Amino acid sequence: MRNFKFAGVVRKYFRPYTLVRDSGGTWVKGKWVPSPPERLQRSGSIQPVSARLRATEGGDYTETDRMLYTTAVHATGERIDYLGVQYNVVESPDREYSDINQYLLRKVVANASV
Repeated sequence: MRNFKFAGVVRKYFRPYTLVRDSGGTWVKGKWVPSPPERLQRSGSIQPVSARLRATEGGDYTETDRMLYTTAVHATGERIDYLGVQYNVVESPDREYSDINQYLLRKVVANASV
């Protein structure tokens, strides 16, 4: 399979964002004490999900969802902080043909049902 090199073209649109990782915690006198989250600087291009994609997927995507294009690797469930808004990585399709990774980000809503 042919591998396409898009990173050089897309890199000029990259902006910094923060990857927020849970760094675990420790047991202190029988009580779990969580450690503060680890914050790692990354760069990528975060774009709104297109209206056409929102319509074709039957309204599964909202206006607050974003697409992340980056050379970094993320796992589903990781949290990203961009311009003061937190997002969860909910989808990471396989892109074996490109050096740019694409991720679907959903905005974290404090009062969302679980």
